[in-house]
Amino acid sequence: MKSLKKLLAVSLAGVLGLSLLTGCKEDKKAQQEWPSGPVTIITPWAVGGLADQVNRAMSEFSKAQFGQPLLADNILGSGGAVALTEYLKEKPNSTKMIFGGEGSFAIAPLTMKVAYKFEDFVPVINVYSSTFILLTNPRTGVKSYQDLAQAIKEGKEIKIGANGVNSSEALQSAALIDEMGGKFKIIPYEGANQALAAVVSGEIDFAVTHASLAKEFAKAGNIIPVVAFDNKPLKDDVYDLPAVTQFGHDTWMTNICAVFMRAGTDPANVEKAYNALKNIMQEPKFQQVAKNIGVNIDIQDSQWVKSYIDSTMVKAKKYAELVK
Repeated sequence: MKSLKKLLAVSLAGVLGLSLLTGCKEDKKAQQEWPSGPVTIITPWAVGGLADQVNRAMSEFSKAQFGQPLLADNILGSGGAVALTEYLKEKPNSTKMIFGGEGSFAIAPLTMKVAYKFEDFVPVINVYSSTFILLTNPRTGVKSYQDLAQAIKEGKEIKIGANGVNSSEALQSAALIDEMGGKFKIIPYEGANQALAAVVSGEIDFAVTHASLAKEFAKAGNIIPVVAFDNKPLKDDVYDLPAVTQFGHDTWMTNICAVFMRAGTDPANVEKAYNALKNIMQEPKFQQVAKNIGVNIDIQDSQWVKSYIDSTMVKAKKYAELVK
């Protein structure tokens, strides 16, 4: 009987050992083979927006880095929440990645019911940072912060186009108008570029969008930039804008766009993705494309992305009730 028990114990140990060995081999194989097929980066915002343009530009330089094509995809809805929720279906080590930022993880979970949380994702790399500006159609007669303050004093409701009602730009603009003592309404669009187009066409009076997206329209006089959501003035060949902080408002966040993978992805594969994307963004030809788009490529690692989003959660909690 003892011999039988011993034999069973030895057999069980052998099976367990073989299973562990097989599992280790499979994990190692997954590391070596990733990516085993085309890589996709999902943009959860509108086609033609800043993130979409950058994503498509990155795909042009991918084969040498990933050894596979890099595909650009778009899934729209609720300021990015639809795509991020859909992404939860992906398993760790998936060849699909997704863009996200402070609006996705610091703001949306506070202002709407979402099925995902920050811990469901692992940051890979930051791609760019961007300054939002408040702008208006010339017909409003608002040409400065002071003009905006006067319009608010006269009781005008400030209707502002933004990328959804739970986005970074929606939160910042709502917080600003609230602190100025005004009434506001956020008009949701599927992307910052669509909100910009609505102001240019005269569909709405105000919008918040990326300074880089609005630059040519500002240059042509199609829109009037009012104020920058930043802690320093925005000055270049087109803009000479004061920052909200110059008027005593802390209602700003630097917008970031980072790449994320599914939580649980092997760190070696996260590192592979980081190095490949970093090399793509350091390509001189890509840098020129980014310059033409007007985007500030801001390469930062996974830990930086996590720390930044954690830091924005404090400010988001302060203003979240305004856009609920």
